Amino acid sequence: MSSIKMTKGKRIQIIAMIMATLLVLGGLGYGVIKQQYDHLAALAKKKGEDDSTLRVMETAVKNAGQIEADLAEVSQSLGEKESSMASGDLYSWSINTMKRFKSGYKVEIPQFGPISQQAEVSVLPRFPYKQATLNVGGKAYYHELGRFISDFENQFPLMRVVNLALDLDPSPAAGEREKLLFKMDIITLVKPSNP
Repeated sequence: MSSIKMTKGKRIQIIAMIMATLLVLGGLGYGVIKQQYDHLAALAKKKGEDDSTLRVMETAVKNAGQIEADLAEVSQSLGEKESSMASGDLYSWSINTMKRFKSGYKVEIPQFGPISQQAEVSVLPRFPYKQATLNVGGKAYYHELGRFISDFENQFPLMRVVNLALDLDPSPAAGEREKLLFKMDIITLVKPSNP
């Protein structure tokens, strides 16, 4: 076997060349190739998100007929509910509604206060409708008044009775000793003037 004898300087040069080559290859691997792998991973993630969005859109396109039918049904239901909302002259609409409804009950409502201006709905933020409040007062027996309020709120789901105050009648007529005086506010949603 022949052994090649190298001088110490040659050996250091070869080791330095090998180290420089390894450093250049490491730098290329880390600097260029790793960046490309990271870029490919980011592209794969974006492709997955885009594929998911595409599937959602394809499903929406396939169900477009059903979505249109649902929209028509909801629009019709909303139109029916809006038809029972207060509109036009709010004061006369509210009084006429109360008078028509109270005809089946032994409740006297002779006092109608002024109706408030349309205001934002106080219960729900950013609600698309306005509300108006009418103050009413009258006389009734306790059970009749309870039945009247219950039936009123069930028949008119877009109206609410609030701030109910009950007092004994200080000067009752003969036979009306157990009647109560009541005052209450009736809040109603107002149909928007521009649909």
